Amino acid sequence: MAKAVACLAIVFLYLTSPASHAQQFNGDNQWVAPHGVATLVGVVGEDYSQFIATAALIPEYEFNIGFTHYYDDPVDGSGSYTANSLYVKKRLSQNEAETAGYALMFGTGLWPEHLEGDEVSSAGESWWVNGVATYSFNNDQVSLDLLPGVVLNTDKGQNGENAWGFTYASRLAVAGLIPQSSIVAEVFGTLGEAQAEPSYRFGVRWDSPKLYIALTYSDAFDGSGGAGMELGFMYLTDPRLCRGGCRPRR
Repeated sequence: MAKAVACLAIVFLYLTSPASHAQQFNGDNQWVAPHGVATLVGVVGEDYSQFIATAALIPEYEFNIGFTHYYDDPVDGSGSYTANSLYVKKRLSQNEAETAGYALMFGTGLWPEHLEGDEVSSAGESWWVNGVATYSFNNDQVSLDLLPGVVLNTDKGQNGENAWGFTYASRLAVAGLIPQSSIVAEVFGTLGEAQAEPSYRFGVRWDSPKLYIALTYSDAFDGSGGAGMELGFMYLTDPRLCRGGCRPRR
């Protein structure tokens, strides 16, 4: 069982453009939730189930806590395993036209897409940081996210050595081709000692003001395996988590 981590609060995504909303996708974007908004994300797939709770407790910041339950332990192929993660996102800047922006994310606990040799890393065992660059085109109908980063997996292998890796992810979302929906595709992987195979994910996401539902498929480019089919949802609350009350958005 993964180590217990103190519950810090909650957040993931609330974007100004429906085409940019994330879900069970590995990529993220530069936008952060409006102050006081909480987000709940759930994913059920062939290899694991995941839950992420998020909260924008401070303006321009998101605080996230996540849990991933693997149906079979990737280390020895038996039993099951639950890993936790904790991370923060800080919005850095955005241009006046709101077509480009940047953010920084950092935390502990590794996502399934970047597992080193299929070995689970829970909070306190893996540390990472990555930048986020988001660009939107065609009146926000198309969005591109780029996420370069670095990861450190601690005490891995028989000798308990640390493993460094360079993580990468790129996500493209296109809205308008299907009514009230977006088509999303991404590539991701890890280079270096903490290597993870280059992989892809694509799917369709149904968009509404507060509820998003997505069906995706993921695999490695060499066919060695991935998350397979996944069904996920994302629900956004009204702004209620502000100290002293939340001010209406203008």
